[in-house]
Amino acid sequence: MKKNIFKLMSLFCLLCGCVAFSACDDDEWGNDNAEKMNEFFFGFQDWGKLKNDVVFTVSQGSTVEIPVQFWCAGTRSFDAEAFYYVDSKLVLGTDYQIVDANGSALQPNGNGAFVMAWNLKNPDTTNNHRVQNIYLKALNGAKGDVTVLTFDPKDVGDDGKIKISNTYTPNNITSQYEVHALTQNYKVKVTIK
Repeated sequence: MKKNIFKLMSLFCLLCGCVAFSACDDDEWGNDNAEKMNEFFFGFQDWGKLKNDVVFTVSQGSTVEIPVQFWCAGTRSFDAEAFYYVDSKLVLGTDYQIVDANGSALQPNGNGAFVMAWNLKNPDTTNNHRVQNIYLKALNGAKGDVTVLTFDPKDVGDDGKIKISNTYTPNNITSQYEVHALTQNYKVKVTIK
């Protein structure tokens, strides 16, 4: 009798475990949800243990690579753009510069954002986490810190926290797609030595 009860309990636990794992198989942003198909996420590759405390250092005259990820499953018939920002007491263009992979200076748009284009037409080989780099070059000027953010610095309070309390928030909303930034990894600090 005890063996039968044990077998039944074991079978019940196994069944509950299978149901739990299959229920987690497809999340709200999976490929099978047409409503969320063109919602993407943008954030830094290094999560900093969810504390936004990742720090890069760069010497004068050198360039640092800051990897960012764009979460998108599959391909699309369009490309997408995400925005990033810099915030510092140092002077952009005098103390540091945001550059492309070839070292050419980039300029922020009218809203103060730098635009990063993401190719979604080609197949993704990174398991839905496309990766690019933001490049910050120290220009032999003043030493100090530059914060690179996936949110407009105006959306971050004096306490360093995002004023929006969701786990993600809009980064770029268009008629074709939505790019959201995650609040767990929305900034990194670059220290220029």
